[in-house]
Amino acid sequence: MEFLQLKYFRHAALTENFSHTAKAFMVPPSSVSSSIKKLEAELGSALFERKSNTLSLNENGKIFLSAVNNIFAELERAKNSISTEVPQEKIKLLINSNRSLLTKIISEFRLFNSRIAFCLDFDGNADWDSYDIVVSDEASSDELFTTKEFIEEEILLAVHKDNPLSEKGVVFVDSLKNEKFICLHKNYSLRTITDNLCLESGFSPDIIIECDDPSCIRDYLKMGMEVSLVPSFSWKDQFDRDIRLIKIGEGVMRTTNVHINKNASNTAVEFAMHLLNYKNTP
Repeated sequence: MEFLQLKYFRHAALTENFSHTAKAFMVPPSSVSSSIKKLEAELGSALFERKSNTLSLNENGKIFLSAVNNIFAELERAKNSISTEVPQEKIKLLINSNRSLLTKIISEFRLFNSRIAFCLDFDGNADWDSYDIVVSDEASSDELFTTKEFIEEEILLAVHKDNPLSEKGVVFVDSLKNEKFICLHKNYSLRTITDNLCLESGFSPDIIIECDDPSCIRDYLKMGMEVSLVPSFSWKDQFDRDIRLIKIGEGVMRTTNVHINKNASNTAVEFAMHLLNYKNTP
């Protein structure tokens, strides 16, 4: 088993395309395919499902990928322990949702990858093509990017405990017609979800506070100021004990994706793997 085989496998597991891996490592696609076939032969098991023009990890591949990720993490930890070099590589990251969660993940990643620098943007109207990784609820048809599901989470109604709605187990959107809303700006997915749900119920939300900082939303709720729609996973454990989170109707879900630029560096791909791995963390 060779180190280069593991690097090929890890990259191909993310991109689900041997040609993209070959391009990233500047080798012929046949070299990547041959290397991974030798790896599978050594393990005595296929790691990918190969169907017509599609490629995806099978269950054995997912098990092996977890082990390979641990190996690379340990190697990076050892490298950083003996190196005094300044950061040499930069990852350009556009974060259009799950900002607080991404802050935590980046911080943890840099504990073992201190030579990597991040350039972060939060502009919902930015051109994606200049970024290595985009975290967004938006779908992408851009062939420049490989898209992976990051997090699917329920959207809940957040209210102060003194609000009469706090006693309800479930609320329906049409019952919020006379409520005052606290929302993010229009280029955020939570705002889009809020607007669309209200419009589907025949009204526009009465927004009394509009901002671009999720922490402000939580602060205003703590002060007892009306209602807001919030994500259950990415904002978990960030609410004051006086805030109640209530299910909306039969359930409102939000899916956040990680879009990886096919021209991104191996370092960016490594972070993308770390990011996608995080969704399985309790």
